[in-house]
Formats: sequence, C-alpha cells, structure tokens
Amino acid sequence: YTQNIDGLERIAGVSEDKLVECHGNFRSSSCTNPACRTVDDTCMDDTLKGKVPLCKKCGSVTKPDIVFFGEELPIKFQNLIEDDVDMCDLLIVLGTSLQVMPVAGIPGWVGTKCPRLLINRELVGDFATEAIMVKNWGGGYSRDVFL
Repeated sequence: YTQNIDGLERIAGVSEDKLVECHGNFRSSSCTNPACRTVDDTCMDDTLKGKVPLCKKCGSVTKPDIVFFGEELPIKFQNLIEDDVDMCDLLIVLGTSLQVMPVAGIPGWVGTKCPRLLINRELVGDFATEAIMVKNWGGGYSRDVFL
C-alpha cells in the first residue's frame, strides 16, 4: 500500500498484483468531460513540459488519475484492505508522516499480535508511544520496532 503517486514502486519492480496505489498514479489521466472520460498516458509528460494536458479525443482538460482530498480511494483499495489487514503477519511502514487518512489508520487496523516495523526519520502515529528503538534495544517486548 503506497500513498506515492510518482510510480516509483512500479519502476522498482513491484508487480501490479502486489501494489495498491492508494492515491492513484500520475502514469495515466482521464478526460474531465463527463461525455468522454477517455484515459490517456501523456499527462505526466505534458505537465513536466509545462503544458496543460488535453484529451486527444475531445480536446478537454485531462486530470491525472490521482486522488484529491475529498475523492474516493481507488476501488482496489476498497476491495483489498479489510482482508489484507486481517491476514497481515508483519506490517512494514516506511517513510511516512502517517498524517493522511485513511491510509494513516492502517497500522492501527492490523491485529494486536501483528509485529510492526517503522523505518522512518521520526516516530509517527501510535508507534511514538509503543515502539522499541533499535539503537536502544533493551530486550523488552513490544510488537513495534522503530529504525
């Protein structure tokens, strides 16, 4: 599960069946004309060139297939999240502020016996009160580890 919209996980080789892009992606865009809704793959290139991305079919503006505040998360997230947190036997949280819901809630949704590893610059979320820091490992038990 990633909140990144830049597609770095795909570039790194994470397969589509293992990846849930919770906030969509910038690889594709959709026409904003309700009568058209054509999907295109030139939005990122156009935007990086300073051009307004336009639909090749009708000429309307296209919107990157990313989730803006107030919009629903992709159906893939909705279809998978409940079963995935129920089956999770290790949660790795990497490089996040855990500020944007609902993704920020995922660490709290896994079972209480599921170990959680946070690899981050700072402690965030409920890791801040529950984690054992690796550099101060004292042998105590916690389901959380912060590195």
